[in-house]
Amino acid sequence: MEDNGENKPLHVLMFPWLAHGHIFPFLELSIRLARHGVRISFLSTPRNISKTRQSLLTLNSSATGKIDLMELPLPSVDGLPPGAENTADIPNEMADILKKALDGLEEPFEGLLSRIQPDYVVCDVSQHWAPTVAAKFGIPAIFFSIYSAAVTGYLMAPSRWKDEETTVGDLTTPPPGYPSSAIAFRPFEAGAMAAAYNPNEEGDIPAVHRAFKSVEGCGLIAIRSCYEMEGRFIDYLETCYRKRVVPVGLLLQEESPPRNPPLDGSQQNECLAWLDRQKSSTVVYASFGSECFLSEGQIGAVAEGLELSGVFFLWVLRFPRYADSSLAERDVDEQGRASACLPKGFEERTRERGFVYGGWAPQQLILSHPSTGGFLSHCGWSSLLEAIRYGVKIIGLPINHGLDARLVAEELKIGVEVARDEEDGSFRAEDVCVSVRKAMVGDEVEWRR
Repeated sequence: MEDNGENKPLHVLMFPWLAHGHIFPFLELSIRLARHGVRISFLSTPRNISKTRQSLLTLNSSATGKIDLMELPLPSVDGLPPGAENTADIPNEMADILKKALDGLEEPFEGLLSRIQPDYVVCDVSQHWAPTVAAKFGIPAIFFSIYSAAVTGYLMAPSRWKDEETTVGDLTTPPPGYPSSAIAFRPFEAGAMAAAYNPNEEGDIPAVHRAFKSVEGCGLIAIRSCYEMEGRFIDYLETCYRKRVVPVGLLLQEESPPRNPPLDGSQQNECLAWLDRQKSSTVVYASFGSECFLSEGQIGAVAEGLELSGVFFLWVLRFPRYADSSLAERDVDEQGRASACLPKGFEERTRERGFVYGGWAPQQLILSHPSTGGFLSHCGWSSLLEAIRYGVKIIGLPINHGLDARLVAEELKIGVEVARDEEDGSFRAEDVCVSVRKAMVGDEVEWRR
């Protein structure tokens, strides 16, 4: 690909928010652009770039040589633990502090643009100042939403940008013209989400207002989706913003990661070996993402629900590993921790049909395994797309992704959602059991592979 007749490769600067769930889609988009001859400058902080470099080595793509990894050190701010450069390093309540540190990159970012002069800047939800800085140099900015079009339109419709306080009632109601009445926040979800629209006590820019400003300063919106899945929602975004919206595809790895050489850690290999011993499409894989953590009560309800269902299951349990934790806390035996938080006797009673693994597990290898037939998921967009890719039935138990759960269950009709109390979000073991059996045993849902 060449630009304005100068016979030079088009040069694009990618600048994702400091979260793995944002960095990886930006990286996948970078790889695809690089394969078409685009020169990529991929910008983040040192620790994030180090992990990105490892990811590129793992992918071993011919395009990686056209991706230049660039670092800007993250400034220190009060309250941010040393070494914290990613949302995975901090509890959710510290996200505003991480954004303050990110804002300290505005001046270094301007200096970088003056030196490298890319043809385009692709920016994310939190660095609302990036399009304005790019405009100083006449560089067009593109907003890349790593969310579904349904979620982007629901959360970021221009009608939601207002001076007065955003209420629970505002967020349980779809914005004007929204193409689905089935996709909406439950009251317990809206209550948690309202903070993203309203200033905190320190007067920080609310998270969604950052996104509004980012979109406002960009001439084009790219979205991680496709017309076949979300055509109505993509059209809605174009109507709302009066900007071109370009679906860039699902941005999944083109091939499943290799199983050989063996994965590090005997437990991870044991996890796949256990799947090898099960019958085709009989196992429910339960996992709630790398940054969503269940409470003790929720773990108990999921465990009892899986036990009641009578279905075979592989359950991956994760625990926080924050940057300010002691080394002993971060290196704790997660397998032992997983066993300790389960109901008494659960592992013994379900030993013949269940396997609980504490720690990181190779999700793509699990979802692509012939034995995996269902996915009890927190409904993060990346996880849902992987399940759709491999034809796995989705059982939604969203922690903070309720809109995507409804997109899958109510619009696309490729999943079910666990029933919950609409006011406090609680769920019972029986609710988990019913949804798991509906997906794995019943014929109530027409699954589209």
